[in-house]
Amino acid sequence: MAIFLKPFMREPTTVKVAAEEFKLPLQTMHYRVLQMLQAGLLQVVKVEARQGRAIKHYRATATAFQIPLDLIPHSLLENLTEHVSWKSRLERGLQKALGESNYKSQMVVYLDEDGLLIWGSSQDDYKGVPQILGPGYPAVLNLWTGGLRLDRADAKALQRELWELYERYAHRGGAEKFVMHLGLAPTPDP
Repeated sequence: MAIFLKPFMREPTTVKVAAEEFKLPLQTMHYRVLQMLQAGLLQVVKVEARQGRAIKHYRATATAFQIPLDLIPHSLLENLTEHVSWKSRLERGLQKALGESNYKSQMVVYLDEDGLLIWGSSQDDYKGVPQILGPGYPAVLNLWTGGLRLDRADAKALQRELWELYERYAHRGGAEKFVMHLGLAPTPDP
């Protein structure tokens, strides 16, 4: 249901405008709005009188909501953490950007000097500055590693630095739109 709050979090909106944004039937969106009203997530902020039924404008009661994880159904939490649509957007973006450039994308799997299995685009990428970071290549990065060895203090420092780096670029308002995924967590296995 959270996704249906988005238009109402930006500004007061009608059911019709929200339904058009989601490409949903008006009746379906009206049902969602009633659910959100009953849950206290929306409020009526304006009523336009007109012949027939009045037009109501709704706004979210807040621009941020905190929901305890134990109140979220496990299946919904799994769907949110899988990020299927975001992953798909990232993959399509990588394919498009790499397809439009002269960069010949490849996958290389090898053991590095620490004995870690590395998945990357080139073995040389991990011996210095990766080729793709050069100015003639697209602005893409797809980096996964399951073997980063850190103590808690270093992990917290990396967490902070990644967040600060993201914040430095997050509100720039450039001409191109990018999808990005950053993740850091201790592995469940040793």
